[in-house]
Parts: sequence; structure tokens; C-alpha cells
Amino acid sequence: MLRKRMAAAQLSSPVPMEMLQLPVPIVEDILDRVGDAKDILNVQLVCKYFWGIGENIRSVRIVVLNRFHERARRSTGSLALEEKPSIAGSPESLTDAPKSASTIKHKIVKFLENKLRLEQLHIEIEPMLQAKSVPEDERRRDDFWMSDPGFLNQCVARAGSRLQHLCVVDYGQQAIMRKSSILRIVSQSCKHLRVMDLRNAFIDTTDCEIMASMTSLTLRCVKVNGSALQDINATMPKLQTLALLSVFGAEGGDLSFEHMSVLCLGLSTPAKKVNMYLPNLTKLQLKMQCPKDLCIRAPVLKYVAFNLDVAQGSKVELFCVNEALETTITSTVPTMKGKSCSNVEVQLENSLGLLELLYGASSFITFSNLVLSNPNLRKIFLDVPCMALADDGRFLEVLKNVQLNLPRFSCLHSCRDLKVLNIGPGLWYCMETSVETLLLEEAWPSMQKLILHMIPHNLEASAKVLGLLLRTSVTSVVIYIHTSSPVTSKELQPKIQEQVANCEQDIKLEILAWTKSLDFSCFSF
Repeated sequence: MLRKRMAAAQLSSPVPMEMLQLPVPIVEDILDRVGDAKDILNVQLVCKYFWGIGENIRSVRIVVLNRFHERARRSTGSLALEEKPSIAGSPESLTDAPKSASTIKHKIVKFLENKLRLEQLHIEIEPMLQAKSVPEDERRRDDFWMSDPGFLNQCVARAGSRLQHLCVVDYGQQAIMRKSSILRIVSQSCKHLRVMDLRNAFIDTTDCEIMASMTSLTLRCVKVNGSALQDINATMPKLQTLALLSVFGAEGGDLSFEHMSVLCLGLSTPAKKVNMYLPNLTKLQLKMQCPKDLCIRAPVLKYVAFNLDVAQGSKVELFCVNEALETTITSTVPTMKGKSCSNVEVQLENSLGLLELLYGASSFITFSNLVLSNPNLRKIFLDVPCMALADDGRFLEVLKNVQLNLPRFSCLHSCRDLKVLNIGPGLWYCMETSVETLLLEEAWPSMQKLILHMIPHNLEASAKVLGLLLRTSVTSVVIYIHTSSPVTSKELQPKIQEQVANCEQDIKLEILAWTKSLDFSCFSF
């Protein structure tokens, strides 16, 4: 059918002459902005003129839809499971496999085979297919495995030398069962690749050539081999941004990227030892199970998001700015689950560099040390991870195994230029339940903007806590009330408005709703 439509495109088409007279660069730019492979193909089929220009696109996004999967399963039924399987990743799996089992990847390869100027390639399994429940035998198939080495080899065979940006969002049901050598392939075929984003896959990071052009790597919901950190460090020397989010299997390593400015480290399995020297790092996000030994040297660090599940006996060291000023603090730090940990050493330098801090934990000992060491902090987020939400965002309960602690708000007095204080729903609950303790605070810190995310449980306590926070320096208040809070927004709003009206200064007030996500838009992350 496609061949017939392509043949028809060679004939004269009733396209307005003005369109056919558009300069080639303009048409190419239009197609690059279209992006979606289906729409690009439809444009190509308008006429011979557009068909030729369409082969020169520089950017394309291919989305594999749920209906393609349903169609493939209806056509194959259980037959594919009875046939002799091809070797996963071999070219034969695309050429000799039954037509019904190879049609999706075959069509993608045919679409890309003459796109010789391609610079950006995005292949994605749509969320509906990712999320739906499938039979257990789905994992025995590989027809929707997008990080299949044989398939990828064919995709980049001719355009690889120009490719600069590659994103593959794989089909987790099949990809998690098969190790992919996608990094090895792109290291050999895509020497100018600068940005790579891989998701829902099992990635082999060994035996790669040097990727001297690579500046940004994102791995999300990915399983890797134990040496992954060391392999990335050895083969991507020019990395500026590294985001490892929900990454399983890394056992540790040394990271020493000279040009790296942004690092998001989210290891879902505890590593043994991670040692980092990053002289130009400005943004650091730690959201993971803490390694046994974690050492970070980042002299120009400005923005930190700290959310560590600290295990017993772990050692955490953070060095910033002038090592001659470093101090050592040894303390007992509870884990994110609220279990007490002893022999946890947290070493922080007496730094002046941090400007923004996002901190989520059930212990605020490290927070106090960070704040006292960084009086130039301008924006701070604080939370206790004690609120359980359902997948649809409904509030379920307050977790019973998390310690409900309060930070030392008095230490915020050292932040001379504090502009924004953002409080998460877990800490708000802790403040509600400890309002009598908060009333003993002699003087509350000054800030200009107050952002509150709450799941209010006690109407009067919430009103009292808000009254404490409304210092004369506050000129803007944004309050997010959860849509399934025990105390409803309708009940709480009059109390909020009353507290704001009682303030001497004019305050811009916004009362909004939230269900799943908190608002971090004021931060640089």
C-alpha cells in the first residue's frame, strides 16, 4: 500500500503553484518543525517535490502507538510463541522473522533508510502501551524492543555520522529482559552525537569507544551493569549534564568530569563507593539510596537538592569552595523511612557558595549544618517524606514509620538574603501537630515569598502556623491545598484570608489546588 502511495506521489499533483515555488530551505524547516513521522510522511506524499525534500529532514519523532501493539497481537495470536525465535539483536531478527512479528521495526527502518541528513531522532513507545497490563509471555517477544541492537544498527547505519541527538523510550515489558549494546553502537557509528536520552531499558555500558562529542546523558528507569559509573566516566569525557534517574545495578565508581555543570544522581540500588571531583558543577540533585561511602568535591556548587536514604554506617562528604575551611560533623541521621542510623558521618565544608537548597528527609541535622555554612542561601524548600498518595494523587495516610521532626527554624536567621521559603506537605503536617512548640519560637526568619503545599488536618492549627510565618517581610504568599485533604479548601480559605488581612503589609495571596505534583518552578532545577 505504501509503495502505491509513493508511486502516486511521482505524478503531477494539484498542489498550488505557490507551494511548489517555496524555497527548499523553508520547506525543510517546516518539516523539521512538524517533527512527527506520520505527519512528515503525509506531507511527503503530497507530491514528488515534497517527497524529495522530505528525505532531507533533520529532526523526526517516531511514536509507537498502543494500537500497533494490539494489531500485531491480533494478527499473530499465539503463533509467534510457537515459532523458532530469532537471536535477539541480530540483523536476522528483522529480515527473516515472520512478517507479522517484524512489521513495526521494519517500517521504522524503511522510513529512516534515506534520511541521510538526520540530526535528531526520537523513538518512543507511547505511555498507554507502557502502562497497560499484558500477559506474562509478552516478555518472551522482542518485536517492540526498541533498543534491539540489530534494529538500531539499521536505524543509524546511513545517518549516524550526522546524528547529534538520540532519544529511545523503550517498551519496558520486553526491554528489561534483554541487555542492549546501544551505547557501543552509537559510540562506533555516531561520532558527533551530543545528547542521548535512554529510558526503560537494560543497558550494557562496557566496550564503548570514546564519545568525545557527548555533552548530555540521561538514563531513566534503566538497569545497568555494575561498572556503569566508571564506564561513563571513561568514555564520555566532555559530559556537561548527567542525569541518572531510577537507575538499578550500579556498584560505584569515580566521576571526574571537568566540564560537568549539572548532575542528578538517582541510584535505586545502593552503591559501595562513589567518589566525585567536579570542578565546574553548579547544580546537584541527590535522590537515592545512599552509597556506603559518598564523597563529593564541587568547588563552585550553587544549587543542591538533598534527598538521601541514608543507611547505617554510611559516610557522606561534601566539599565546596575552600578546602582549608572544611569542618567535620559526625551525627546520627535517620533514614527516609524513619529508622535511626548510627555511625553516619556527614562532612561539610564551611562554604559560602550555595544559593538554593531543596531538602527532603526526616532528620534536619544535615540541613542545619548546610544552612549555617551557607548564609547566602536565597531559596529553600523543606519537607518530611511522610505523606502517602495513591497513583491518582488521592491522599491515603500519614506514614507511621517516618519520624515527624521539625527543623531548627532559628538557623534560617543566618540566611541574610532569603527570598523564598517553600514548605512541603509532610513538613506542614509536622508543623500542625507541633504548633505549641512553634509558638515558643521568639523570632521567625524573614523571607519575601512564602510557598506552602499542604494536606491540612487541623483547621485551627493550620491557621496558627500560617500566622507565625507571616512576617512583615512577606509580600507574596502562594498556598496549594490538596484536593482530597481532611480539611477542605473551602473550610480553610476564610482562615487564610483572615490571617493575611491582619498583617500590616500588603500581601499578594494566591490559593491554588494540587493533587500529584508540587510546584518547584521558582527553583533553578
